[in-house]
Amino acid sequence: MNRIAVANQLLGFSLFCELNSEQLMQVAEKSQYHSAPRGKILFNRGDPAHGIFLLLEGQVKLAVTSPQGAEKVIGIIGKNESFGEAIIFLDRPFFPITAQTTMDSELLMIPKHVIFDLLEHDNTVARKMLAGLSVRNHQLVHDIEATALLTCSQRLIGYILQIADASGNPNRITLPTSKTNIASLLNLTPETLSRTMLKLQQSGLIEVHGKEISIDVAGLREFECGV
Repeated sequence: MNRIAVANQLLGFSLFCELNSEQLMQVAEKSQYHSAPRGKILFNRGDPAHGIFLLLEGQVKLAVTSPQGAEKVIGIIGKNESFGEAIIFLDRPFFPITAQTTMDSELLMIPKHVIFDLLEHDNTVARKMLAGLSVRNHQLVHDIEATALLTCSQRLIGYILQIADASGNPNRITLPTSKTNIASLLNLTPETLSRTMLKLQQSGLIEVHGKEISIDVAGLREFECGV
């Protein structure tokens, strides 16, 4: 991928959309393009934290593994989303999580020295990156609250409605990843997720066809409040 193509891709990310043409080309020149098949480990927990990643196409799972080998999904990264920023800004030498593709994916890796150069010369970059990290922090707080305080049904309904709110057709959504990953993300067992989905189906609130789900948005919101 040539510099101009990379620069055009960078414009699709909130971290870089305010850069001028010269800055974009500087970043593009030092960006590294990666094509990764499904199941590829991009980095493991404990690997050197050498830069941030931008997902051009595909999907990436962020997870941690317990000493007993149990995996906990902490995030699903989609197209035009980035990951790895927080570790770079904290100047930690190693990644504390594992990143693995769940689909065939295309990514850009931007070395951390490039990011630091940008921050030193353009405060708009700092503002955009802080905004992005704040959104992530808000989502993390929300996830912790959901795990601690909400029932299984409320967690699943909240997840479905979150997808619906971002969808062009809120009455029909496509699950972005496997049900196993969703269960881990919501801190549920796969069996509990299946039972909860069945409960919502029997209540007439959703219809499940593989990853395609037809939903009664108003009914789900009412059911969520009454659970």
